[in-house]
Amino acid sequence: MDFRFSQFEILTGAGTLIVCLFFICVFTEVSAIENEIGASVTEAVASEELYWSGVEVSGQTVLLTGSAPDVPAKHDAEKRAWTIPGVTAVSNTIQVIGEAGTCQRQLDEYLTKERISFKTGKADVADASYHTISMLAMIVRSCSTPLEIAGHTDSKGDAEINLLLSQRRADVVARHLVRHGVKPSQLKAVGYGESQPIADNGSDAGRKQNRRIEFRVLGGMA
Repeated sequence: MDFRFSQFEILTGAGTLIVCLFFICVFTEVSAIENEIGASVTEAVASEELYWSGVEVSGQTVLLTGSAPDVPAKHDAEKRAWTIPGVTAVSNTIQVIGEAGTCQRQLDEYLTKERISFKTGKADVADASYHTISMLAMIVRSCSTPLEIAGHTDSKGDAEINLLLSQRRADVVARHLVRHGVKPSQLKAVGYGESQPIADNGSDAGRKQNRRIEFRVLGGMA
């Protein structure tokens, strides 16, 4: 077999390699910029005036999500996002939920003392957490607004599997709440996988914090 290449083939191959390397560098740089902007905006908008907030970055465009007690708090979050170098656009979808914040506070305060736990690697609720769910159901039944049940995992294992697991866990919690008298139309179960850590995944303690269920008041009438 003749493995000799023509000068044209060599030049074409070299050119293709250079182009590929160029795009790899560009995409790597874009990803690094997005991560840096995302981390900076998340830190900037963190405030006791927001019931919860989420930040998504695409290129240099920032999407703000979450809930706020009033319009000034919503606008303040956007102002803070604009202070971050590199941000070229901000889409502010934070919802103003007013008095529904009372419900959010009750849920948050309870979940600082108690947590919903699951059997390792499964969507089965741990026996000790059934009482926690029944107490949460009592709080939710007193609310008049829709709620998101947000499932989160740590970063161990495959990201896609973690995403599916977080969704299954959120779904399970929703089903248990319905059994305790909560209207299905009031609940929206969403799995976020490992995408929204609140602690360092490099330690056991951090991973434990990241494996969690959150309740987020969405506003509007159920």
